[in-house]
Amino acid sequence: MHLGPLLSILIAAVPVPPPDFTGLSNGAVADRAEEKFAEGVRLRQAEDKARPHFRAAAEGFEELHRRGARNALLYRNLGNSYLLAGDLAHTILSYRRGLRLAPGDAELRHNLAAARDLVTYPTGGTFARPAADRLPPWLPRVGPGWVFAAAAVCYALAWVLLTRWLMVRRRWLLAWGAVSFTTAAALTVFMLLLAREDRQQTEHPLVVIADDGVLLRKGNGLIYPPRYDTPLNRGVEARLLFARGAWLQIELSGGEVGWVPRAYALVDE
Repeated sequence: MHLGPLLSILIAAVPVPPPDFTGLSNGAVADRAEEKFAEGVRLRQAEDKARPHFRAAAEGFEELHRRGARNALLYRNLGNSYLLAGDLAHTILSYRRGLRLAPGDAELRHNLAAARDLVTYPTGGTFARPAADRLPPWLPRVGPGWVFAAAAVCYALAWVLLTRWLMVRRRWLLAWGAVSFTTAAALTVFMLLLAREDRQQTEHPLVVIADDGVLLRKGNGLIYPPRYDTPLNRGVEARLLFARGAWLQIELSGGEVGWVPRAYALVDE
């Protein structure tokens, strides 16, 4: 599913009764969701008629998620459906879930960037904006498993080259062996950094603000004053630090910490 000009029909979501998937297989649920999405695309010139179909498509893909399906394609379709249904918070949550499974998925990255462009961030500064990507754009996005495999290959190659050098004493073998050892060491460090980031995402899951005008407060209640005067709008991303009753303590990408009502946020659980 591609977004393209369909972004133009993004407007406020309209609640619709959730479809009933009782007794349907996963394949049948997926087929129904794709049919609903296709019907929404067919009716895209009539926004009021298209939105319920995109919402129904999202409900179908959500049902697959609830049943345990976890793959980048599912979350891409789910995010696209939510986006065209007008639910920006669920859109960003879905794309982020997909990228955690497949960090190298170019379409997911593109769609997430397009969704973030629709978020109303505070003007000036970096408050509430997502953190900048620390990796250069040309570097492939891969998971710790792939990095570990590459490090293991480089490490094994280094020993092969070193062993061969001991046999024939060719300098180029020693040089390439050193390069392989260095590459293996660098990949190991990179793998550890990725593993630490993945562990942090597990310990402090993603939070997406689901409404406009949400204030970060100094405590878990309306009696506490706002920590910052600038409110957060739907689509703003944060990390969960602590949950207490109906309140969540979150941290923004810039390190700002405060409490928000659970009802106004989505948590990647």
